[in-house]
Amino acid sequence: MGFSLMFVRVRDGDLLDADRVGLADFLSRAGLDLPDDSGELSRRSDSAPLAFDGRSTDLQLDDLSQEGPVTGRIDHATLGPEEAEFIFRLCVAGKMMVVNPQGSPMYIVPGDTHAREELPDPDDAVWVRTSAELAHVLGSSFEDLSSFRDRVLERPGPDAEGEPAR
Repeated sequence: MGFSLMFVRVRDGDLLDADRVGLADFLSRAGLDLPDDSGELSRRSDSAPLAFDGRSTDLQLDDLSQEGPVTGRIDHATLGPEEAEFIFRLCVAGKMMVVNPQGSPMYIVPGDTHAREELPDPDDAVWVRTSAELAHVLGSSFEDLSSFRDRVLERPGPDAEGEPAR
């Protein structure tokens, strides 16, 4: 059992393309490849499937050379420390947010990748600054985390390597 999550970039309710250059750079630094159209990431060193915290994952990312917008998803997120860190960094690198179809909050914005006015429903969104906050938001009730909703949006967030977002 786990969370089903999607990773997308939007503006005014429209699906936008992820930052493909940022994603390619992130995957390269992480030693990962997208070897085929399945969307399943594998380690470049030995072609082994991506795994977190000792368990295989079903995290998928669209082919970075496809015509349509690049998105990602994970159907069974457990949000262990390695997985939460990877999802956070992936989303920051691709300037994507996490969509949580299980309920509130529906939109989780890592590292200020989206401004409030870009979201379909900003009242059902939270902004997180770390992978630990991401895991906490998804593992806790939204009411316990209402302070995240009120974060100042103008602060630059970290990029995939911890540098201020550009």
